[in-house]
Amino acid sequence: MSLSENVTAYSIEVSSGAWKQLSHLPLETYQRVRGELDAVAARLANLGPHTLTLLKTVCLLTSLSLVVGDYVVLYDMEPEHKRVTLREVARRLPRDA
Repeated sequence: MSLSENVTAYSIEVSSGAWKQLSHLPLETYQRVRGELDAVAARLANLGPHTLTLLKTVCLLTSLSLVVGDYVVLYDMEPEHKRVTLREVARRLPRDA
């Protein structure tokens, strides 16, 4: 399933496991996660042709993460397919742990 509808930009896909995790998040946290992924997709879509060619050459698939409040968001970036895929949303461990 896609969260993004702009076919010229990067699409945002969500794995089935991540959909289940998203369904348990508070609405505000879900909206923040979605906003962060939209921002990642927009930055990737705005890369110049040289940078995009370099990205496609260097990596077929890159797994990355970002922090949204008390959660870690794991996603894959696929420059060749112009796709960002949300893989997992997990609660962060407390800093004292």
